[in-house]
Amino acid sequence: MNTEAITINGTEITLTAAGFMTWTASDINLRVRPDVTWRATRGDLAAIGATAQEAADNLIAAERKADKAAKLTASSTKGRTFTREMRAYLHIGPRTRRHRKSRDLHAEILECITNAARHPGFYTTARQETFRAAYDAWLSYDKHIAGYRANGNVISHINNLSPHQFCALIGEMVDAGITNVGEGERYFAQLARDLFAQTA
Repeated sequence: MNTEAITINGTEITLTAAGFMTWTASDINLRVRPDVTWRATRGDLAAIGATAQEAADNLIAAERKADKAAKLTASSTKGRTFTREMRAYLHIGPRTRRHRKSRDLHAEILECITNAARHPGFYTTARQETFRAAYDAWLSYDKHIAGYRANGNVISHINNLSPHQFCALIGEMVDAGITNVGEGERYFAQLARDLFAQTA
């Protein structure tokens, strides 16, 4: 096993002994575990590998992934977070059809929102808050789209959305700040104008 040096970002760094079966390279701590695998740690993150180099590479990859997730969370609105979480929860991709095993995925999306709003503890705390944020949008959808009060073109357009697009629509409604059915009515009226402009 190599206990002399590892390469980090193209730079070779000499390992410095820090204790029994423990070395440091820059600010990465490396330790050989009893099963002869290496464990690399820096801050709160850790990774393992068959060699010191592999453990360090895995740690750096984990740090990049954590940084990317942190940036995504920082730039995400409530609506975008809802869209991303709902798609992940129901395994919805761009090619997912509306019906899966005779289940309507539009209805399942709305059911998830209802469960989060009406049954505390149904989901993990973070997911519960994310799904619950769409409850007012769901109420507006229920009254104006499911209740057939909105423009017929809007109802037809929304009913023809794929589940992937439907999640995005609910997310947009969340970001539009819809907190009551009156605001939902204005949202759908604007959507009707937009659809008319596209066909004119």
